[in-house]
Amino acid sequence: MKKASLLLLIPALSASCALNPFASKEPQYTPPPVQSQEGVGIEKSKFHGVKNVVYYMKKAFSPVEGEVVLNSYDGYIIDVGREQGVSVGDRFISQSGAVLKITSVSKEYSTALPTLGKPVIGEKVQRLTFNRALFINFAGKKGLELYRELKKEVPSLNLAPYKEGEAFKEKFHLKYPSDFRRRVPVTQLTGYDGFIVVSDAGAAVYDATKKLIRLFPWEGTPVTSVTLSPGKNYKVVLDFKAHATSLFLKNLDSTPEPELLVTTENDVRVYRLIPNTLTVKKIYRFKNPLRGSYLFHTCPVTVNGQSAFVIDGFFQNSKSVRSGLFTIKQGKLVKLAESDLILSCFDENGDGVNDTVWGQKVSRISDKLFSKKVWKLKVQNGRFVKISRVNVPEGFQVTSAQLFKNHGKQFMAYYDLNYYFNVAQGTKIVWRSPIQIGASPNSLYWYSNDMMVSYYITPKPEPTDVDGDGNEEVYFSQNKNAVPGILRNIYTFDGGRILMLYYGAGGFDWEEATSPIYKLGGIEAFSYSPELDAFVAVFTSVSIFKPPRSKLLIIKPKE
Repeated sequence: MKKASLLLLIPALSASCALNPFASKEPQYTPPPVQSQEGVGIEKSKFHGVKNVVYYMKKAFSPVEGEVVLNSYDGYIIDVGREQGVSVGDRFISQSGAVLKITSVSKEYSTALPTLGKPVIGEKVQRLTFNRALFINFAGKKGLELYRELKKEVPSLNLAPYKEGEAFKEKFHLKYPSDFRRRVPVTQLTGYDGFIVVSDAGAAVYDATKKLIRLFPWEGTPVTSVTLSPGKNYKVVLDFKAHATSLFLKNLDSTPEPELLVTTENDVRVYRLIPNTLTVKKIYRFKNPLRGSYLFHTCPVTVNGQSAFVIDGFFQNSKSVRSGLFTIKQGKLVKLAESDLILSCFDENGDGVNDTVWGQKVSRISDKLFSKKVWKLKVQNGRFVKISRVNVPEGFQVTSAQLFKNHGKQFMAYYDLNYYFNVAQGTKIVWRSPIQIGASPNSLYWYSNDMMVSYYITPKPEPTDVDGDGNEEVYFSQNKNAVPGILRNIYTFDGGRILMLYYGAGGFDWEEATSPIYKLGGIEAFSYSPELDAFVAVFTSVSIFKPPRSKLLIIKPKE
C-alpha cells in the first residue's frame, strides 16, 4: 500500500478506537465538509423582525437532550441533529460539566468541540440554557416588543425583569451595544449567566464571560460571529472607483442605522451601514455643492439644534477655499450657510457631539495654506458670523484637530505641519509624538512662481471614552510614507494603522488601536463605529503614474 493511503487511514483508525463501548449500534458517521458551516442546517424562517428573532431563539433555547457517542477526528459526535432542532453554534453541557459547541449538523447527529472540560463517551448532554438572563435593550420599542414575546414564547431563557436591564445600562453608563463588551468588567457580571444585548443588528446572546454565543438578526438566520472572518482584521466593503477624501458617521435621517457620508474630489455620497452583514448601501449621491472645487474635508455638527455638516472645497487656480454648512432634507442637499474660511467642527463641552464650528483663514504666504488666524463662528441669518478669536498652538490646522477632555481638563489634539501628533493645553504643547505620524493621500496642489506646492491634509482625530472612566482617549491615524527619488514633494503610501492616545501613569502615551494594513495605500479618513465596535476607514492608493483610487474598509480593533 502506498504511504499516502496509510496516512489517510489514520483518522479512521483513531475514530474506531473511540467508539462508545455501551452503544448497541455504531453510528454511521460521514466527516463534514471543510468549508464553513455557518447557517448550514438552519431552516429558513418566513418571518421578519421580532417574529424572526423569536422563531430562531425558540428553536435555539428549547430543551434538547442527547448522548456523546463518539470521539471522531473532527470532534465529539452527539446523537441529536437537525431533526431535533440542533444548529451550528448551539452549546451543550455534559453530566461531567464539560461544555461543547456544535460545529456541524447532520440530520440525526451533530459534531461538537469542547470549549470547557473534556466530555466522556457515553454520558448524557443537554442543550445549555440560562438560569437567569439579563435583557439589555438598545433598540427602543422594537426591543421592548421582543422582550415581551421572548418572555411568553421562550420561558427557558429565564429572563430577568426588564427594569434590571435598564438599571444595568445606567449603572455602567452604556450608550451603545458595543459598550457592553468594552465597558463592563467580567468581574461585575454577577447574578446572571446570560446576557441578551438587543441592537439595530438584532439580539446578540453572550455568556457570563462576555463571549458571543450567537447573533439572532432581525432578518435572516443566526450567525456565530458579528465581526470579520477568522484570522482577518479588516474587510474591504466598497471600491469607490474614485478618490474619496473625507468621511464621517452619523445618523442623518429617521432610520435607526447610522449613515456614512463620504466626500470624493467632486461629489458627496451617503451610504447606510448594515451592521449584521458588514456591508453598505448607497442611498444618496449629490453633485459637488461647491462647484469647481476639490472637496477635501467634511465633519458633522449640531448648529442651533439642527443636525448638519461642513464641507470644505479648494480652488487650485486661486489657492482659495469655499466652505459650506449643509443638511439633507427630503433627499436633497440643502446649503445653510457659506464661508471663505476653512471650516471644521469641534466638541467644546466634551459630550461626544460637535457643537461648534471654527474657521481658519487661508494664508497669504504663497507656499502655506493655513494662516494663524482662527475664529469661533456661529450661523446667523444664513451666514457665518465671527464670535471670537481662538488662540491656537503653532502649526495648527483646523481640519486636523479636535478638542477632548481628560482628568477634568480640556486639551487639543492635532497634527502639525511636520506630521507630528501633538497634545496642547491652550497654546502650550504638553505632549508630542516621538516620531512623525506621516502624511495622508488627501493632497492639495497649487503653483507658486511656477513651482508646484503640495499640501497633505491629515485626518481629523476622533476622541472617545474607550473604557467608560469619564476620560476621553483619542484615535488618530498613521501612514507609512514612501517618497520617490524623482519627485521629492510627491508622497506614496504603503501602509496605515490607527493609534490611540491615552493618559497613563506617566502622562500621555500611545498604543496601536488596529494592526497595520499594507498593500492598500494609506488612510485618508476614518471614524469609529460603536454600533459595529469597529473602524470605518478610507484607504487610498497613490501612484505618480495613476490617479488616486480609494476603498472603504471596516477594521477590527486590536484586542
